[in-house]
Amino acid sequence: MSNAGTLVAAGTTEAYIRLLDPRSGQKVMKLKGHTDNVRALLLNEEGTLLLSGSSDNTVRLWDLGQQRCVQTLNVHTDSVWCLAASPDFSVVYSGGRDQCLYATHMARRKAWLLAREPQPMRSIALANGGTRLWVSTTLSSVHGYDIPFEYCGTAVQQQQQQQQQQQHSGQLPAADGSSNGPAAERLGSSGRSAAAAAAAAVPAGGRTLSGSASGRAVIGSSPSMRLRGSFDPGAGGEVPLLSPSVCIDGAPGLVALRVLSDKRHVLTRDSAGHVQLWDVLAGQPIQQLGQVDIADMERRLFRPLYVESWFTADIKLGALALNLEPPKCFAAECYALDLGVRDVPGDQKVNLVDLGVRDVPDDQKVNLGACLLRTALSKWAHEFSRLHMSGAPLPGLDDPGADQLPHFSDQLPPAVVSMDASGTAWRLGANAFTGREREGEHIPPWVAEAVLRGLLPYVKELKSAFVLLPAEGSGLPSLLQSRLNAPRILQVMKVANYCATKLAELNVANYCATKLAELNVPLATHEVGLSPESQQPPQNSGKQFLELTCNGLAVPYSMSLATIKKFIWKRSDDVVFHYRTLDPARLAPFPNFQLPEA
Repeated sequence: MSNAGTLVAAGTTEAYIRLLDPRSGQKVMKLKGHTDNVRALLLNEEGTLLLSGSSDNTVRLWDLGQQRCVQTLNVHTDSVWCLAASPDFSVVYSGGRDQCLYATHMARRKAWLLAREPQPMRSIALANGGTRLWVSTTLSSVHGYDIPFEYCGTAVQQQQQQQQQQQHSGQLPAADGSSNGPAAERLGSSGRSAAAAAAAAVPAGGRTLSGSASGRAVIGSSPSMRLRGSFDPGAGGEVPLLSPSVCIDGAPGLVALRVLSDKRHVLTRDSAGHVQLWDVLAGQPIQQLGQVDIADMERRLFRPLYVESWFTADIKLGALALNLEPPKCFAAECYALDLGVRDVPGDQKVNLVDLGVRDVPDDQKVNLGACLLRTALSKWAHEFSRLHMSGAPLPGLDDPGADQLPHFSDQLPPAVVSMDASGTAWRLGANAFTGREREGEHIPPWVAEAVLRGLLPYVKELKSAFVLLPAEGSGLPSLLQSRLNAPRILQVMKVANYCATKLAELNVANYCATKLAELNVPLATHEVGLSPESQQPPQNSGKQFLELTCNGLAVPYSMSLATIKKFIWKRSDDVVFHYRTLDPARLAPFPNFQLPEA
């Protein structure tokens, strides 16, 4: 956007540049010239000149009055991602995917390779009156380069020359505008002029991009010649590339992620190659896995479990971010057993607010989205209740056993980002809320309803149809009602119990019990392990005389219908279960679960 706010430039994937008037929203012009995506744009202060960088490896200078390109710079060997320029546009600085930082003098039509970064450059910015260039890459560190005198803009050079003359005459103004005392005393060891620094850093003759000793690459030289000249040790009078004068080190940013099947744990890898396992409900990493292959670790941690996707994760800023959108964020429900909760009966559903709490009703469910919202906004909710609700207890947060819920770390709490009623974005640490953030004004209404009152937007409960049939040769009768519908999170244990109950009504249970007694088999749940190495799992206290199979494979009773359909049935039609009397001598084969292909 121009400084006056009268012109906005936007690059497109169609290689066009569109200019708009933000006051009226009207299109002003469309510029054509690039042959690939336009990745970087820069307007001068007056809004009369425009610089553009593109994936076609070129930088173009546009005269907006004439609506045409007046110069094309062919200095890069790959996509141009960022631009900066002196205020008068006399010198242009460019960087991009080729990791090279160039300075181009527009009037002299000369380009110089100033520096080379270890990773592609994302952004560059001038500072210190145009004498320092800050560079950020895909890494987390930021580098500052002091620009030699000859590579500064014309106006900057003139200003530096005036300062040199004042320095020699002892009249260099101090920071407060006074000129008392010798200039050397006020400057100290860092007061060396930019011209002197340039003379020390850039010997006469310079390093040429085309291999010529007469100067650096002409703007129109070929990329192959420029690249060869940049690395040709035989080029005459080579000048060493600039080294950063300032380096702001950052922590390694995240560059890869994998969301695990339970939709609660996430694997991330940073730029240093370290892999971490995160618990999103606790908002922090729970295990450092070291420098391992993230795909291999995902396979090692995989377990067959189907949970609806309830968030989207990204690492665009180098940190793990979860995005919640209603009503999708409330779509994920599962059993406490699937979340790894201890001391809760395996066939018992628990509400998210009671996660880890005993003696809850059997028909309550786990809602992952509500859990995360209550955890993230627990401080706001308690402070808001104290200020505006007379300290009324909050569903889920003040219930007995609420201290067993996942909670954020006090030392390094995650940040909460949202928008207020006017559309303005805000960001606060989870422990920085004061309770004065108004419901509906700062906190979205759907979030406040979920956190303060336990009211969730309506989400249609997904159901799964299945069929119960006797296995061939089992001697067991068919059920009166063999096709059923149930919530997708229903465990197979419930299906087996239903089947046993209906067979008992048909007086089959006594026959099966007698048959098992003859085989010397105890009445116990047939729990199938997840691999041949775990074929003898612990016995549950519930008495079962049936074995359920699907697609000819034994069905683990702890799995949900959705998990069975995804990992064993693997079809879109109704799941078909076959039941027969449990016989250890002829158990069905165990399923071999593998991580599905992405």
